[in-house]
Amino acid sequence: MIVLESTLEVVKAASQVSIDDAAIERWAAATTADSLSPSGHELLGQLGGTQSQVANLVLLIDALNFCFWSSEPITVEWRGRRYERFEAMMVSLMLAARQDARWYEAKYWLEVPSEEIRRVLAGKGELLLMEERERIIRETGRIVVERFDGEFIHAIESVAGRAWPLAVLLMTEFDSFRDVSAYRGRMAYFMKRAQICALDVSVAWQLAGCGGLAGVEVLSAMADYRLPQALRHLGIMRLSSALEASIEMGEETEAGSEAEVEIRACTVQAVERMVKAMAGRGVKTAAWAVDWHLWALSHRDEVRAKHHKTRTVYY
Repeated sequence: MIVLESTLEVVKAASQVSIDDAAIERWAAATTADSLSPSGHELLGQLGGTQSQVANLVLLIDALNFCFWSSEPITVEWRGRRYERFEAMMVSLMLAARQDARWYEAKYWLEVPSEEIRRVLAGKGELLLMEERERIIRETGRIVVERFDGEFIHAIESVAGRAWPLAVLLMTEFDSFRDVSAYRGRMAYFMKRAQICALDVSVAWQLAGCGGLAGVEVLSAMADYRLPQALRHLGIMRLSSALEASIEMGEETEAGSEAEVEIRACTVQAVERMVKAMAGRGVKTAAWAVDWHLWALSHRDEVRAKHHKTRTVYY
């Protein structure tokens, strides 16, 4: 699996980021199987529409699943609950589709007015990289229309409903999903949004009673800026003093820099080691389940470590 193979090479050569295996063992000793049970993604069951419409909307949501760390994160109120950042954008797109079914259609993404995109996505607060988001909406729509007859479900069918091949298809067919970085003469593959899109389609379909995709257990962690924050909180990820100081001061970590690539590669490999540590204690889990566990942990009040900030369309 190219994500695991390529990130392992980065970890072996890393100079600014490392993984503490003793901390992984401490985490595994304190973690129960129940705490790794998937939860907190119920919104995927609220998307509405047909199976094909759900696939299209998940694709659109995950095409835009990046960079939610502005100083004034977007928020939206729905059914008495306040949603922030990614979940706020997801709810906004979901509600937009409920009010105007054209949002389920890839061809509409090509023609929707710019002001409508900004109205739907922005909500209250600031959403970074708005020009890039509009470009990606239109690019995604064009590819789905031209190559899959307007229905993302056709792409899923072309890989026989398998999660990892779908992630590969997304990386190869859609430029915005091509999450690959150069590192000391090698290429590091992360495929964060491609893998999470495959997983989200599977979960959304399962919650809608349609059955999920095959092989989600082979997906790696989806390396973003929240998982490293949780790993640092647990003492599993260690940073050089200079890099740690930079992140804690709120300085941006440049996309494609050695530090940024090492953070993401160590995230993927740390989660793999966490899965193995749990297996050694008789608990079978998957990288994506540990990923969701860490993502939820990163939002808790007790997590004091700051997350790194990178302006990128990949996470």
